Amino acid sequence: MTTARRLAYAALIINTILWGLALPIVKPALEYVSPIQFLYFRYILAAPLSLLLLPFFRLPRLSIAQVGKIALLEFIGTPILLAILYTGLSRTSGLEASLLGATSPLFTILGGIWFLHERQTHREWQGFALALFGTLILALEPLFLGNGLRFTSLTGNLLILLQNVIWAGYLLVAKKLYRGLPKLFVTSFSYWLGLICFAGYLLATHSLPNFTLLASSQVLFPILYMAIFGSIIALALYLYGQDKIEASEASVFTYLQGAVAIPASFLLLKEVTTSIGIISILLIALGVYRAELRKK
Repeated sequence: MTTARRLAYAALIINTILWGLALPIVKPALEYVSPIQFLYFRYILAAPLSLLLLPFFRLPRLSIAQVGKIALLEFIGTPILLAILYTGLSRTSGLEASLLGATSPLFTILGGIWFLHERQTHREWQGFALALFGTLILALEPLFLGNGLRFTSLTGNLLILLQNVIWAGYLLVAKKLYRGLPKLFVTSFSYWLGLICFAGYLLATHSLPNFTLLASSQVLFPILYMAIFGSIIALALYLYGQDKIEASEASVFTYLQGAVAIPASFLLLKEVTTSIGIISILLIALGVYRAELRKK
């Protein structure tokens, strides 16, 4: 194994830990602020910090039309997508949100098959079908519980799945639109766009949060974590790792976020999965293993 590949694995493992911890850490803060207010606080810190990335890339020369396309795509990929994700998190458990979010590569692969006509083997189709079946069971778990229907949790789970679908579409379009552009430039652009959109929405709805809320550690710590570790550091590590190894291999690390989210949700939120949840997790894991298995 080369040194570059070892460094890529190390970067992706750290990224997996940071993103696997993210939703269980954020969940308690949503009892004090709305999802949009949390995102506003996050990006009011992350956007200025993104200026630290400037020395690592050259600003590209773009036409007005190109800037407009980037702004539109990042509007979908940052304010819209994150608003859906965090609203879903506020309505379901941190554990289920993390596990469902970690299946996003499946939707990206299926999108590539559907729109880009990418070919898959019979073994891969079996794995995808099994993993998607497990994902569906996990999303609809509230319907199978014996203590009545928890429509709040069901709505939250479906919002997480919707986020996965939008994210897959975003990646497919970005793959073509961002060809040749520095990824760190797009990241910094999205942070500032997100800040403007979240601030504008809160001003328009007269719900701009008071900064005294940051006096609570249950609000301040998750915001600091997501702005610094969940945004700047984790994303830089993912982009580095993905650049050094195959994209399909890098995507496997996303599935491993569930292995971090399960103990994190138990320790931080006292959440434990049900027997239905365990079955769905096993189906997803078996499906991913089957789909990613390659002949030597």
